This record gives sequence, C-alpha cells and structure tokens, in this order.
Amino acid sequence: MNLALEAAEEGIYIWDITQNIIHYTERCLSMMGYAPGEEAPNIFTQSDLVVFPEDRAFFKQEVRRFLENSSHIRPMRLEIRILNHTSNGAWMWVRVNGKAQFNKQGKPTSLVGVFVDITRRKSAEMRAQEERELFRVLINHIPNNIYVKNRSSRFVMANEATARKLNVPIPSDIIGKTDADFFDQKMCEISRREELEIMETGKSIIGRVQHETWQNGKETWGMVSKFPWFGRNGQLKGIVGISSDVTKLVLAEQEVKKTAQILKERNDTLEKEIDLAREIQLALLPYEIPNRSYQASNIQRKVTFNHIFTPSEGVAGDWFDVFPIGDTGTGVIICDVMGHGIRSALIASMLKGIMEQLFHISAHPEKVLHALNHQLTKILARTNITMFATAVYAYIDLQMKTITMASAGHPFPILLNHEGHGKQITLPKGMALGLLDNVPYKCAEFHLSAGDRFLLFTDGLTEATNSEGDELGVDRVIQALEHDQPKTTKELVFSTLKCTGKFTHCSALADDICLLGIRYDETSDDERASLQDIE
Repeated sequence: MNLALEAAEEGIYIWDITQNIIHYTERCLSMMGYAPGEEAPNIFTQSDLVVFPEDRAFFKQEVRRFLENSSHIRPMRLEIRILNHTSNGAWMWVRVNGKAQFNKQGKPTSLVGVFVDITRRKSAEMRAQEERELFRVLINHIPNNIYVKNRSSRFVMANEATARKLNVPIPSDIIGKTDADFFDQKMCEISRREELEIMETGKSIIGRVQHETWQNGKETWGMVSKFPWFGRNGQLKGIVGISSDVTKLVLAEQEVKKTAQILKERNDTLEKEIDLAREIQLALLPYEIPNRSYQASNIQRKVTFNHIFTPSEGVAGDWFDVFPIGDTGTGVIICDVMGHGIRSALIASMLKGIMEQLFHISAHPEKVLHALNHQLTKILARTNITMFATAVYAYIDLQMKTITMASAGHPFPILLNHEGHGKQITLPKGMALGLLDNVPYKCAEFHLSAGDRFLLFTDGLTEATNSEGDELGVDRVIQALEHDQPKTTKELVFSTLKCTGKFTHCSALADDICLLGIRYDETSDDERASLQDIE
C-alpha cells in the first residue's frame, strides 16, 4: 500500500478535530519539506504557515463550509499551493482530499484524507493557458483574416480582422454561421465545393486570388489559403483559412500577368524576411571559435573549443558564445531559455544583445549574470509573461591558469581531467535569469592542468529520454566520456552526442541540445620544435 501511495504521489493525513491533533504520513511531510517524525504545522488550523497567501482565504472558507455540513456525501477536494520550507520558499500544487466524521450532534470530530501532488499538471495547464493567450493575442493583431470552419463549413473560430471584414461587432458573432450569411449563392457554392475537396483529398489551397461577391452586390478580391484541420487523433475536423484583401491591387492591375507578378513579389519579400529571421537566429552562434594561447616563459598555454548545436525545431532557445577578453582571457557563456521555438529564440536574441553591452565586466562571472538577470527581469516585467533562462558563465585566464565559473540555475559543467577521470563540477547555486531582480550570484575558481577538458551543456542533453521514459542523466554521460577518453574538443562533443543517440535510439529530440567543449593544454618550446621537425 505504501508503495502504491508513493507511486501515486499521495500522502495521508488524519486530523483529530476534537483534540486538534494532526498526523501526516511521510509523503505529506515531504511535500511540506519536513523529515519523517518532524513536527509540521496543522494545515487546517495553521494555514498561514503552509498555504500560499492567495489561496488561504479560499482554503479556510471551503474547509469551514465542508465541516459545517454533516450531510456531505461527496468528499472534500481542494486544489491549493503549499510551501516547501526547505526549498528556498518554493511552492507546489496539491489537491487536498478529505472525508469527515460527525458525532450525533452533527459536529465534526475528525477529517481524514490525502495530499496529492498535482504540480506538474498545474504547471502544464498554466503553460497551455499562457500559450493560448499568446496565440489569441497574435492572431488578433495580424492584419490577415484567420478563421476555422468545421466539416459543415460553419465558423468555429475567427480573429478580429475577419470580424471587421464580415462587418460584425466581435468575432464571436461569426461562430456557427456560414458563408451564406454574408456572400451570394454563387460564391457560397464555390467556397463549399473547394472546402469539400480539401477535406476529401487533404490537399491545401495556397495563395489563390478569389473573386468575392457579397449579398449586397459588393465585389472584392482576396488572396486565400486553406488547409485541412486535423485533431489530435488524426481525425479530420474541418479547414483553416487565411486570407487578405487584395481588392485594390486587382482593381489597379486588371491584367492577370501584372497581378500575378505583384503577388509573386509580395511572396518573395515574405520569404526573404523569413530567411533573414533564420539567418539572425544562426548568427547568435559563433561559426568558428578561434583557439586562445599565451606564452609563459618557455611554455605555451592554449585553450581550444568545439561545439554542437542541435535545435528540436527550426529555431531554438539555446545559445552560447566565446569571445576574447584582453590578451590572456576568454569569456564563455552557455544559456538555455525556457521552452523552445520562436518565443525562446526571441529571448535568446535579447540576451545576446544584452551580453554585448557587458564587456566591461566580462572578467567577473558573478557580475555578468547579475547584469543579465537585471535586464531580462525588466524586459519580462513589461510583457507580463513568466519566462526564465538558465546560464553558466566562465572566465578563462591563461596567465593565471584558472577558470572561474558562475551558474544561474543551469546544469553544472562536466570536467574530464588530465588523468581521464570525469565528474560534474559543483558551483554555487544561483537563481535562473528573469525571475527575480537583484538576486546575488557567486562564482568558483578552479586551477587548470594540462589535458583538462570541460563540457558545458544545456538540459536537453541530460533530459533526453529513451523509449521507457528514462532520462540520460549526467552519470551516463560521464561514464561514456571516461570510456571513450576523447582527446580533442571535437571528439569530446561528438562522443557526448554519440552517447545521447545510443541511449535514445532515435534522431528526434524533445528539447534543444547545445554542447560546448573546452580543452586546456601546455606545450614547451622544445616540444613544439620537435613537432615542427617531424612535420
């Protein structure tokens, strides 16, 4: 039974209301951040110590209402946030279920129930709601008409541009209507035929210039694209349409060839803009990373780099950079913006721009992360959207033979030392960027030995899963590197990628992966001369 409850992420509580004594199982205590046997607050009588401030009034009211009604048949089910007091003030979502016992006078004597951890579900719901709101804002600000029809060609969704075109006050006034409510019979028949064809064949209509005839006799032209709309299970649900008004263009250019040429030019311009956006995304990453060297007496100290960048979509939220600092220093940063895709790529672009303004403090990792966090927090505060980014920043000083690192919620780097032993470096913990302003960051300094190799990576590496849902993890990566003993930075990153592919048995990635390899070497003048003689 205990194993079943643990697997279900549930904990049991028993509240003796008469004596005001509450008992928690270990799982309940764990959710609140207490060790087994440790005394924890009574969530019902000391909710101010446990329940999230915005949920307290609701929680107290609903518990009181439940206990005051002895005729309850259904159990109490409340979803609230509680404090885990050992995790830096972190809040987690739980569902508090309960069943009460009452005495003959109808007074509650005890409440028995469970805590259910629903944090992941709630997080997913909030992310989904945020994505829906972002999507709605996007389509309502796009000047093109966007709409969705069901299999009967009735509107089920439309944006504000479509409402303006059909001369209705708000988009919801269109829902349930068909083209017959706005256009004449001939056009409705044409539109219905082509939509039936799309749903039967699955073939889309792209950029067709369509003559539109309205019920009031008005004539317009639109450039229309229509696509089949499939549900999650692959079942056809209708069509999606996108159109823009090209009436002025068609009227101004009656000749078909001239009209087609103008439309082609507009499409070419759009494609160029898309290509430019893709190039900007790729420009965030250095194409080649030059080696850095420093001559100390008769010893040349050298640091080399190599990287692999594998986005899960066309654009990614991962980003890294390597740049010289003075004559003997090098700055290295790797960053992972929450999620992936266009939104994450935009935040990565912002961080790239901010980073370029911080050269004056680039030799101080803790100051760099503090400045990045300050700027990103200000930007995100204006958007009212919760996002964050993790990062590790490193400063390599060849003169001092040191590497200094600081982390902002990012996975710690892996070190494969000159003896071939691997481990994950421990850095001071720092909060992810963009969540809270003016938080402190600390750094750690390490001495460099010839042959040391460092692997900086984003969590897409260690969170890569196999068919059983197991994550790759850091330990498997370290074991693979110790086995392969890669000498060069190129071998280091490709050995890591090979380990990922072997573990997942597939090429498709659920998240972006960015790998950055660093190797430190020392070569005497005599050794270099010998190598030159051999060559």
